Amino acid sequence: MPSKTSIRAGFVIFDDAGRVLLVRHADGKRKWGLPGGRQREGEAAWETAIRECQEEIQVAMHPADFTLSGIYYLSGRNAYVFDFKVTEWEGTPVPDGKEIAEVGFFLLDELPEPISKFTVQRIRDAACNQGGVLLRKQQVKSEPTTANKAVYRLSESDV
Repeated sequence: MPSKTSIRAGFVIFDDAGRVLLVRHADGKRKWGLPGGRQREGEAAWETAIRECQEEIQVAMHPADFTLSGIYYLSGRNAYVFDFKVTEWEGTPVPDGKEIAEVGFFLLDELPEPISKFTVQRIRDAACNQGGVLLRKQQVKSEPTTANKAVYRLSESDV
């Protein structure tokens, strides 16, 4: 298991029609995913998500306009992913041409391929979110299939 914990953060962006914004990566397997990325030293998770969205798709997010919808722990990678659900933003999503090749809005039952099961799970979790925070421990390919997939719901009454 990696010794250093990795933190990633991003947005699950929904438009007025309930479609989700996805980005297609310019390198690697060119998978579709959610805008976001790796935390820099000294950044809070929401600052990471805001910065990555500005860099990748040139849109601005404001903390008053989004909510934390899920925290995912990938034990085989010793990594956390923070997802923020948002329906309000400034600007028109445009790919940066470096990390991101394409952007598009998609209906939940018409998501493009290739896309990871983990990304689909995060989108579905955010779509169903009604204000609580979902805590989910995810299995990754490097873990045995017997790994625990724990799911918890945190609401304001739990805090």
